[in-house]
Amino acid sequence: MAYNITLEGKNKVIAERMLKKMATIFDRCNIDYWIEGGTLLGIKRENRLLPWDNDVDMSMNHDQLDKLDCFYSELKKAGYRTRTRYFDKTSEFFTKGNIRMLKIRERRFFGLIKGAVCLDVFIKYEHGGNSYWEIDNKTKFVPSKFYRTFDHITFKGFDYKIPALTEEYLSYRYGDWQKQVKNWDTSKDDNAIA
Repeated sequence: MAYNITLEGKNKVIAERMLKKMATIFDRCNIDYWIEGGTLLGIKRENRLLPWDNDVDMSMNHDQLDKLDCFYSELKKAGYRTRTRYFDKTSEFFTKGNIRMLKIRERRFFGLIKGAVCLDVFIKYEHGGNSYWEIDNKTKFVPSKFYRTFDHITFKGFDYKIPALTEEYLSYRYGDWQKQVKNWDTSKDDNAIA
């Protein structure tokens, strides 16, 4: 998603804190999750959040949605502001009213102001051997094999879930993922766009 920030300085500290806290809450609620997109790319390639990135990305499969009550409850207890986004129409891959994504931010000033850093949780829906999601009004998909088995990566002393086929997954999405591309646009450049 396009936010007018970068993950540098104070925002980097907040993003790293949020990533660790979300992974902890996912684990506490027994939700299979993984780090995603630019977050995964930065940690895998450079062992850091990409400073030119503007958010934190995580994902979960739709078969984990029945565990969201626990997740919402834990987020509230931890002081996070959560907004749930739903599909506004039915399409070949999505049903109107189903959850599209979660947008999570820290609360500031007694909850009156939302924090600058957003952590997006994308919900992936499996159809015919592929997993689909929507971002920036674009449908995206990858082979579901990338979201069936998971490995771990250690970042700042904490273990995070990642797709077991991480390098193949990153190649599928980004092409030559070892090469830095600072002006990459998820709504134009992602090889997962349907």
